[in-house]
Amino acid sequence: MKKVLFVFLLIFSFTFLHSQDFEKIYRSMSFKDKMWCIQNYDCVLSAVEISDEVMQVMDSLNKIKFLGGNTEGGKFDALRHIFWMYSLSSEIGEECSRRIGQIYENYGYYIYLTTENSGYDSVGMQMDLFNNELGILLSRKEIEKPLIIKTIEEIINSGQAKVIKKSQSGESLDVKGEVIPESEWKKQWNNRRVLVDSDF
Repeated sequence: MKKVLFVFLLIFSFTFLHSQDFEKIYRSMSFKDKMWCIQNYDCVLSAVEISDEVMQVMDSLNKIKFLGGNTEGGKFDALRHIFWMYSLSSEIGEECSRRIGQIYENYGYYIYLTTENSGYDSVGMQMDLFNNELGILLSRKEIEKPLIIKTIEEIINSGQAKVIKKSQSGESLDVKGEVIPESEWKKQWNNRRVLVDSDF
């Protein structure tokens, strides 16, 4: 049992989840996912190290407000997911990387269910999963490591990634371009928010 708990603690000490509540993370995981993590122990340990490096890069870029900085549903958010999955897939393979990405999204849904006005919704999940796949696909190409951030920036600015449709002031918009109050979309998993190409 101690080994199992140790594995789970390591898994979710990384990247986006390193400051989150471990008990909630554990509860959000299905039995199948827990068993997968144990069976893929080596893969998970590698993911911890890789994701920590990703977070350090993202922290540095956020300090200079690269691609607008760390705003929910924006270009930097897309960059984070693409770079994360690129980094994981390049080292531990597509299957493990995709599974870890899905476990993270499942955690987001759990937080939505258990936390009022959590900020998680189905559109945010769709955005993350789409951009995760871009990162996985990008890992199949031979790109020199120093050029990867520039390459992802070009992908985002050319509209190949997905972001949440927002106004200039950062308010979420529906398909007609009308503002959706936070009090509305944060209470509904399925709501009027929409995805647009990242050159929007």
